[in-house]
Amino acid sequence: MQTDSGPAPGGLEVRRRRWTAWLWVPALCVLVAVGLWWTGRPSPLPTSDRSIEVTVKTGQQVYVGVSVDVDRDIEISGVEMETTSSTGDPLTTEGLDLRTWICRDGAISQTTEPERFCADVLPAEGSSLHLGGADQLMLSVDSSTPVDLHLDRLRIEYREGLQRATQDFGPTFDIAVLGEPG
Repeated sequence: MQTDSGPAPGGLEVRRRRWTAWLWVPALCVLVAVGLWWTGRPSPLPTSDRSIEVTVKTGQQVYVGVSVDVDRDIEISGVEMETTSSTGDPLTTEGLDLRTWICRDGAISQTTEPERFCADVLPAEGSSLHLGGADQLMLSVDSSTPVDLHLDRLRIEYREGLQRATQDFGPTFDIAVLGEPG
């Protein structure tokens, strides 16, 4: 009698199941979906229920600081401003110039000369802003014609690390430009 210690041809063989090798696909899809969801949802920017009142003469540019007490670094890629008439009448924005700026290493409440209080004054779009640190976001108002308007919260498109969003920021503004048309 002869004994064979090796596997017999055509004998039993254990095969790996092919479907278990594909279990990583749904797990990877879930991981990618969670990552994409996270990148589009940073924590909200600070807002305020108060309204800042700004009064300026025609032809004079005034800067208004927006102060917040959070510690965040954001890269601003765009700022949207929505204005409405404070009286309910149709709003004429001819001659009205609203812009956002960054005050580096300083802070203001309202001024016509931010350079006296800021180490540098830069356009907000395309700049970084250290909220709660040495930087402050500013709004400038200039108009050649008298106007009363209400400015809703600034809507900032920004990036914070890997996260991106467009969110409301700061208080609302009630702006009165006084004087004769220039």
